[in-house]
Amino acid sequence: MTEPLTMPPILYLPCFDYQVHRQRPQQLLYHLSLLGFNVIYCNVTQDREHPFVILNDHFAVCQDTEALDLGRPYVMWLTHGPYVDSLPGFNASLIISDLADTTEEEFAPFAVWEDRKIQAADIVLCASRIIYETTAPKHPQVHLVRNAADYAHFAQAVQKTPLPIPDEKDQQLCRATEPIIGFWGAVASWLDYSLIRMIAAERPQYTFIFIGQITCHGPDSLSDLPNVHWLGNRDYESLPWFASHFDAAIIPFEIRKVTNAANPVKMYEYMAAGLPVISTDLPEVRLQKHVRIGRSPAQFLRHLDEALLQDRSPELIQARQATAQEESWTQRAEFIKERIIETFLRKYESSD
Repeated sequence: MTEPLTMPPILYLPCFDYQVHRQRPQQLLYHLSLLGFNVIYCNVTQDREHPFVILNDHFAVCQDTEALDLGRPYVMWLTHGPYVDSLPGFNASLIISDLADTTEEEFAPFAVWEDRKIQAADIVLCASRIIYETTAPKHPQVHLVRNAADYAHFAQAVQKTPLPIPDEKDQQLCRATEPIIGFWGAVASWLDYSLIRMIAAERPQYTFIFIGQITCHGPDSLSDLPNVHWLGNRDYESLPWFASHFDAAIIPFEIRKVTNAANPVKMYEYMAAGLPVISTDLPEVRLQKHVRIGRSPAQFLRHLDEALLQDRSPELIQARQATAQEESWTQRAEFIKERIIETFLRKYESSD
C-alpha cells in the first residue's frame, strides 16, 4: 500500500517581523496558509516565553527559532540570500526561492548569493518581468508571480465599515479640508525626493502624508516643507483608515535599476482602496491602465491635479478595485499552490 502524501510545513527563516507592514513574503505565505498549507514564519524579534503565536489553523509565527524541530522535513522558502548557507542544517524536502528585487545598487551586497539561491531551488518565483527574464535561463522552473493586494483588507477603505482608528494626532492631520495625497511603504533611498519637493512646493494647498519606516536621510532634506508629513510606521490594520481619508496616492520612485525591476505592492493596495494612483515611469506600472504615469516632474504634477478632479468617480473607483481584485494575493497563492504540489509530487514519485 502506498503511504498518503503529506506536505511538510513551509518554513520562512527570520528576515523581518510578520507584524510590520505586510510585504510580499508575509502576504504570500499567509494566503498559502488559507489554502491549507502549514506555514511557520520566523520573526527576527525573539520571545522565548511565547515561542509560537498561532494566527490561524495553518499559520504560526515562530518567536524562538531554537524551538524549531530540525529533525522534521520542511519546505524552505528563501528570500534572504545568506540563508542559502543555512540550508544544510535543515531537512529540506523542497526549496522555493522568491526573487522580489534585483541585486543591484542598494541590494548589490546580496548579489553574491543570488545564483546559489537560484540553483539550490526546486521552484523559483520572480516578482517582475525584468527579474524573470534575467533568471529564466538559469533554472528550469522559473515563474513570474507579480505582487498583489490583500483586496479584502484594503477594500474596507470604501466600504464604510468600522475601521481601527489611529491616534488623535493622525486623525487631526487627516481631517484637513485640502486634498490629501498619500503614500505608504518603505521611505527609502529610491524615492525621488527632488520630485516630492517640487510637487509639494508647487501645491502648498495639498497635504502630503508618507507612512512607512524611514531608512534614509531623504525626509530630512524636506523638513522645511510644512505640507509634507513623515509619520513613520503605522499598523497594517490602520492603512484602510488612512486610505479612506486620502484623495489620491503616489509612487514617486527614481528611475534606475532597482526601481525598474520593482513591482510595487503599494500600487495594487492603492487600487484595492479605490484611490487614484500617480506614479513615475516604471516598467511594471505601465501595465496598469488605471495608473497615471508622470514621465517628467511637470507631467507628474499635472496628472496629480487631473486625478483629483477627474478620477474619483464611483465608476473609476470600482474599475480600480476590480483590477486589484483580479490581481489579489489569493490569486497569486493559488498559482503557487499548483506549482508546489506538482513539483512535490514529481520529486516524491521519482524517489518512490
